[in-house]
Amino acid sequence: MTKSIDELNQILDLSKITTYQAGVAQSTVHRLLQKHTNDCLRPYSLSTMQWFIIGTIYDTGAAGIRLTDLAKKVDTTLSFLTTAINQLESRGILQRAGSASDSRAKFVSVTEEFERIIPTIEEDLRNKMRKSFYAKVSPEDLRIYMKVLYQFSDL
Repeated sequence: MTKSIDELNQILDLSKITTYQAGVAQSTVHRLLQKHTNDCLRPYSLSTMQWFIIGTIYDTGAAGIRLTDLAKKVDTTLSFLTTAINQLESRGILQRAGSASDSRAKFVSVTEEFERIIPTIEEDLRNKMRKSFYAKVSPEDLRIYMKVLYQFSDL
């Protein structure tokens, strides 16, 4: 018989969970979310990380974002980011521009053509996630989960 989440919460004593058990749970969920998001993004020929990069750039507006700032925001190396941006640029999704005030600074932005597609992809991905992953937790639990993620990301 499957126990309800409330029953599990009553039984679950966080002081009894080891650090490695918590780590395994976090890693498992991360991999499952990434795999599922990759599957949902497949019709657009995008990976989860590409979507994160595109969305983060999109949020900065038409001016774009410096590569070093983007690397910090998505928590990756400049070499990985450069490779990803090269791929997305060759597909007409992203574009680069130099800075008028600093010749060393490179800014990247979303092309106007792809900007129009982003809301469609976001809506489709959100709907797919609501029917799958998010359907397994209450909106309140998801809100708390997201709040905790943001708190951890500020450390």
